[in-house]
Amino acid sequence: MTEFDSTALHRILVAVDGSENAGRAVQFAIELARHFGSEVTVLSVYKHTSHMESSLSLVRTRQVPAPPDEVMHDLAQEAVDWAAERFTEAGVEGVETMIRRGPPARTIVQTAKKNDADAIVLGTRGLGDVEGFFLGSVSHKVNALADCTCITVR
Repeated sequence: MTEFDSTALHRILVAVDGSENAGRAVQFAIELARHFGSEVTVLSVYKHTSHMESSLSLVRTRQVPAPPDEVMHDLAQEAVDWAAERFTEAGVEGVETMIRRGPPARTIVQTAKKNDADAIVLGTRGLGDVEGFFLGSVSHKVNALADCTCITVR
């Protein structure tokens, strides 16, 4: 058995979406960052919503306050701001935040690779049985696609 190299976690990418499980992932990542002195990037990815996708939605409103992409970007911003504040409160300095638009799993993995992350930390979100079976969860896809260590927090 090889000994764990504590220098292996120089950079941690934490993916957040505003869910409770993402909040638990942030808490876990805080402990890792404090223990290993890791650099941290907090990432939120939102999926592009086209006009076609919006028009096929079962939810109908008479008035849309803002374009769907703008609303999704704002929600992603709230998620990364919340997470960055938790890191700052815990004494973890210099946390970088990012918001990206695209397919969540692939975008998380691409960002981790581009940032040379040693680990990705993310929460599970429990899709419904049928949807999860056919589509797979983001955390499963990230685990399958990533070249680095993936830590999925429940």
